[in-house]
Amino acid sequence: MRIVGGDFGGRRLKVPRTDAVRPTQDSVREALFSMLGAAVAGADFLDLFAGSGAVGLEALSRGAKSATFVELNRRHLAVVRENAAELAAGRDARFVAADCARYLASYSGPGFDIAFSDPPYALAAETGFAPALAAAAGRGVVRPGGLFVAEMAAAQGADSVPGWELVRDRAYGRTRLAIWRRG
Repeated sequence: MRIVGGDFGGRRLKVPRTDAVRPTQDSVREALFSMLGAAVAGADFLDLFAGSGAVGLEALSRGAKSATFVELNRRHLAVVRENAAELAAGRDARFVAADCARYLASYSGPGFDIAFSDPPYALAAETGFAPALAAAAGRGVVRPGGLFVAEMAAAQGADSVPGWELVRDRAYGRTRLAIWRRG
């Protein structure tokens, strides 16, 4: 796995050695950041279910001001820290060991410009993204006008949620990316 663009483009990343992590493929990350475009530069970025940290580190590589990585598994979070340190991106990164749903439900800090959520596909299919979007708006996790990006299995549909506008919904092989803008 590698960073596909920006300042760290081509640099390799470590991936936790477990079946519990399904890193976002390089081609899907490239498509994602193409869709996000200029919104990434200067953004405060939230990477939920961080795994290896590839998406948040890609955001930093492409000019995000900061990235917060939320991961429940402390061994996985240690790999994210190692990856950030290898890229000298640690000063712009924050690492949180927490359950992502609880993190969203109890959040009390400044809002993020972009939140990315890549839960296990089975969990996403079971719960959908409506609860996460409701919490992200209700707790101010995502600023008004900010974006919430969800990665899910291609067969899953994007939820319609009051207060959020679905602005992009694309499938890439077995993966779907949906992007909502907070009203």
